[in-house]
Amino acid sequence: MKLLIISQFYSVKYQIKCNFARKYIIIYCFMRYTYLYVFLGVLCLSLNTFARQKNILEVEDYQNDFFITNDHIEVYEDFEKRLSLSDVLLPENQKYFKTQNTSDNFPYLLTNQAVYWIKVTVKLKKPTTKRWVLENQDLHIDQFEFYKIDGGHYIKQDAGYALNFGVRDYEHKNFVFDLPLDTFPQTFYIKASAKNKYVLKLKIRTGSFFTSYALKEYFALGIFYGIILIMAAYNLFVYFSVKEKVYLYYVAYALSCCLIALSEDGLGFQFIWPQFYQLNHLLAMFSPLLLLLSFSLYSKEFLELKKNYPKINIAVNFTLTFSVLFFIIRIFFLNLDWHFPFYLLPFLVIYIGALYIMRAGQRTVRFFLVAYTFMLLGIILLILRLNNIMILGSSIITVYSFNIGLVLEVVILSYALSDRIGIIKQEREEALKQEKIAQKQMIEQLTLNEKLKDNLNKELEAKVLERTLELKEKNEEIATAFDKLNEQSAEIARINALLNKENVALQHDVQEISKARVLMQDIDVEEFSKIFPDKETCYLFLSDLKWKNGYTCIKCANNKFCDGRDYLSKRCTKCRHDESPTANTIFHKLKFPVTKAFYMLYLIYATKEKITTVQLSEILELRQSTCWSFNKKINDVIERKRKNKEELDGWSSLILETTED
Repeated sequence: MKLLIISQFYSVKYQIKCNFARKYIIIYCFMRYTYLYVFLGVLCLSLNTFARQKNILEVEDYQNDFFITNDHIEVYEDFEKRLSLSDVLLPENQKYFKTQNTSDNFPYLLTNQAVYWIKVTVKLKKPTTKRWVLENQDLHIDQFEFYKIDGGHYIKQDAGYALNFGVRDYEHKNFVFDLPLDTFPQTFYIKASAKNKYVLKLKIRTGSFFTSYALKEYFALGIFYGIILIMAAYNLFVYFSVKEKVYLYYVAYALSCCLIALSEDGLGFQFIWPQFYQLNHLLAMFSPLLLLLSFSLYSKEFLELKKNYPKINIAVNFTLTFSVLFFIIRIFFLNLDWHFPFYLLPFLVIYIGALYIMRAGQRTVRFFLVAYTFMLLGIILLILRLNNIMILGSSIITVYSFNIGLVLEVVILSYALSDRIGIIKQEREEALKQEKIAQKQMIEQLTLNEKLKDNLNKELEAKVLERTLELKEKNEEIATAFDKLNEQSAEIARINALLNKENVALQHDVQEISKARVLMQDIDVEEFSKIFPDKETCYLFLSDLKWKNGYTCIKCANNKFCDGRDYLSKRCTKCRHDESPTANTIFHKLKFPVTKAFYMLYLIYATKEKITTVQLSEILELRQSTCWSFNKKINDVIERKRKNKEELDGWSSLILETTED
């Protein structure tokens, strides 16, 4: 029993010592690590405060223009689309604001299934007298509400692509709002929604910098639209002058480019249809289609694909039809974000076709290809930017890449059209030059034939005269011999018989020579037809002969003219009298082909009016009465010139003479 009591005593004593030791250890540890707990608590509070201070955007006085990036922006996605500003300001909703992580450090409106609330806290680092504005540079956002503090509570300012332009505080193509800044932090809210994916590019600018930049931007855009409209008007006037469809297609293409630019930069909404916001999405959908169609028609006409390159023309038509159908299906049935490769397909086919044509030696394509390169780059950059693919970053060059490429293309294409006209004119002048050379050679050959004919006639006349003199001498000798040689009657009879035989042969030879002279067998209808093969050649000869000293109107003596109704006719610009090449010539009111009339005039002159109407009818295959009438007309002219003692200088000298019908 004593041992049990002693053992319990020591057990209680040991337990008391252990409890005391445990309490001592706890007190010791608490006292030793108190500083560590305090440090950790202060560190957490500091980090929380630092995180809150990090989202505050501090504006320096020297800053005039800068973007608000993700570092200072918090975004809340409202998928129910029911929250108002008062709901967003509740503490339980503030925790949903988060920073987006994007590659370009700008927040995005990622889907049309949500309304995006954006929170920005800004303060001035030190007091300043500058006025500040907030500008959103993407003008295609449908709804854009800006909330700022005024008098202790938030007020709303509206803007948006789906609202009338008049609701904006600033008459500017972008969304611009006054931004009241102070040295203490102020939180601003933005409510935004759109049908497509857009990047939210917010800029803070001083009022003076914003005004200066806006003036320069509007001035540059004014120059851009001025160039486009001037070139469109110029080519429209050229179309009315030359009536070539390529200029009309160019005007349609320039206007479609102007329309898509007005829709893209917002000037159309600001100045042309400010009360009809519905046109914004309508033009954004259909203006690219108008651009595609007008440029394809212009390119096909400029490159003359249907006439010279039918295979390339078929390829362009196929890709154009496919792209248009896909474009319509995408608009009305599908909502695809990857449609732009199909839109670019006809442009690429035309570009490849132009390269092939240039390699084939077509000089007029080189300027078209240079201009097309600028335009194609502008369209590609525009499509990439509209799909938020910023491979070259965001700058004034990428924003207005389409405008810059279009201006360069319009200027170069206008030069290409003038170069095309110059080349065609040069080729036409060369063809006319060759034609005149050929005509001159024909005339020289005809003149040479006339000279040969005259020489032949002289030789024939000399031979006939010589034979006639010989016959006369022989007759005289025979007469003398007859008186002296009566007794030689038999011999004389024999000689007379021989002479009679020679007489018959001589008469036959004379008749053949005369017939050859009359019919002029050295130049026939076929040979003459090679010189004057058709009516146009005859009219050209008449026009050059008739107006070689210049044109003078027979009605009012005016010297100025324009092209008449018929081929090579001339119309007086004063009295509007229309005069053909045959008017007031020997061919006036001609009732049979002018080519046969030319040959008849030549035959009558060449035979010195000795050819008969029967022979003319056989040669020219005309009725004898027709040949008789025109023969009489020619003989009257020749008789009048002889009566007036005028020299006949070739058959062409009779052309400009007229007779009264």
